[in-house]
Amino acid sequence: MTTLDHRPQTRSVQVLPGELINQIAAGEVVERPASVVKELVENAIDAGATQIDVLLENGGKKLIEVSDNGCGMSPVDALSAMQRHATSKIARFEDLLTVSTLGFRGEAIPSIASVSRFSLLTFDGMSAHATEIEHEPGAAPRSSPAARSRGTTVRVADLFENVPARKKFLKSSDAEFRSIISIITSYALPGPSRSFRLIHNGRTVLDLPAAATPRERAIQILGDEVIPNLEEVSWITDRCSVHGFVTRGLRFGSRRNQFFFVNGRLVRDKVLTHATNRATDAFDNDGHPAVVLFLDIDPAIVDVNVHPAKTEVRFRDSGQIHVAVEQAIKRAMAGPEEGSGLLRIPDAPLQQSIGDVPGPNLMHQDENIGQSSVSDASSFFPVPAARGDYQPRFEVTPLFQQKALVQPPREAFEPVMLGDLRGRVIGQYRDSYILIDTPEGLRLVDQHVAHERVLYDRIAASARDTISVQTLLTPVIYETGIAEGGILESHLGELREVGFDIEPFSGRSFAVKAVPTILRRDGIERFFRKLVDASMADKQSHVARLREKMIATLACHAAIKVHRPLSGPEMSQVVGDLLASSNPFACPHGRPIIVDIRHLDIEKHFHRK
Repeated sequence: MTTLDHRPQTRSVQVLPGELINQIAAGEVVERPASVVKELVENAIDAGATQIDVLLENGGKKLIEVSDNGCGMSPVDALSAMQRHATSKIARFEDLLTVSTLGFRGEAIPSIASVSRFSLLTFDGMSAHATEIEHEPGAAPRSSPAARSRGTTVRVADLFENVPARKKFLKSSDAEFRSIISIITSYALPGPSRSFRLIHNGRTVLDLPAAATPRERAIQILGDEVIPNLEEVSWITDRCSVHGFVTRGLRFGSRRNQFFFVNGRLVRDKVLTHATNRATDAFDNDGHPAVVLFLDIDPAIVDVNVHPAKTEVRFRDSGQIHVAVEQAIKRAMAGPEEGSGLLRIPDAPLQQSIGDVPGPNLMHQDENIGQSSVSDASSFFPVPAARGDYQPRFEVTPLFQQKALVQPPREAFEPVMLGDLRGRVIGQYRDSYILIDTPEGLRLVDQHVAHERVLYDRIAASARDTISVQTLLTPVIYETGIAEGGILESHLGELREVGFDIEPFSGRSFAVKAVPTILRRDGIERFFRKLVDASMADKQSHVARLREKMIATLACHAAIKVHRPLSGPEMSQVVGDLLASSNPFACPHGRPIIVDIRHLDIEKHFHRK
């Protein structure tokens, strides 16, 4: 038997070679192609560029080229930039405490060069000629005269080719490409006067012209759908100013449309995120609004050196920042009435007949397959009412004023036995959860995710052989924002494999001519939004995974919704179908379907045990 010797090994202390030091430094700031693009785009912005072009091959894994029309560098500065700890952005310790640029050029360049085949072409407009520097890992940089207009071009080829352990952890080309789209569109927001162009594998994916105003740039990035909902954020204190935009009445399934900038730097910060949630949840807690927020603050009271890549910050007084951001967004969300709408309750009668809304026809049968039809599943269910339309089941009355409880008309039903479950359906809680009385206690079933699981299994079974496709009489033109359009375009080939006939139309729009049969025409836009949300959350991208995501999204889209009354037989069928599914306890997205409350716990709560 072999045993491991964990005794410390005695070695002499030695200074690491420069190339290894650079590779270690690269691991701190260069995690993937998007990290390289971020560093180079920040350098271009710091150089005063108004035009930034990014050229990619294979999601940046094979080639990244960033060109700008900024101030450029002299031959001497260009060579100096290849050395570690050489920078034009700080000169003394005090400068670290008041950083006003996006990064330190001298830190990123040698680190990137150490893990790639690297070249730099630059001209400052004043030297006798441009300078080109070429660098191979393990070799000294080579400098030569060249020709170029004012600005800089950095070319990074075969990233991590000399560090296989790092290379194997890269995502797919499409996943890396989507991350780069996110970086470029994010940095387009603070400078509307800059234009950006992104070319991937020879195709121009983004062509973002300069915008006249910050609002115009925000609409370019977020899409035209935000126009009627985009409210301006503006708040000034003696310590900071907060400005930007937030959508009121329009929410998204993820936080992919939330951007926070501190002194022009894109950051991830818990204080800003929490303040935003506090401000927007007062109006609606369903989904996430789009937020483009710029916080301008004295550099002396914010530390941007918390993270090597400078993606995190630390505020000297985070409490004041939280209050300023929360109040700024609340004021914008309240609309033109200067805050009077913060606690506004929609005008609506206390009681509303919900029973008049038809329940889902779960009993529809397809003669060809002998079970509920998958292809027509989405047509069973009426479009759910908005959250604001949901009304309490009972009227709330003062104590001792006895009134008959007001209930919507619904046919009475006897509790239904559920076979092997040894339980019976006894009702529905808040028109969302099916209640089952079992010998062990009370079981709650989320009707939406339960039906989603059932539909997922049925769609997956039919999709193994073929996907039923319906051709639309007239194409649906789907308008997107810059970032969403780039992400959707990266999925076009895979979308076609699962039943979509979709192609770029003009500008940032796509023409959809055919869709999977399960998807209704009026649900196409919603489906694409959810697909983009899933793509941003799950960076893996291949046909099998996309098919799985699409089936889960289609099932979620077609499943009965919460706040939807069901009859006794309908509830029993949902539960019966769930028990026969592949996994009755979790939906395709991983959410729980069933919650059990033990009878013993209920009796203990009432002091009966």
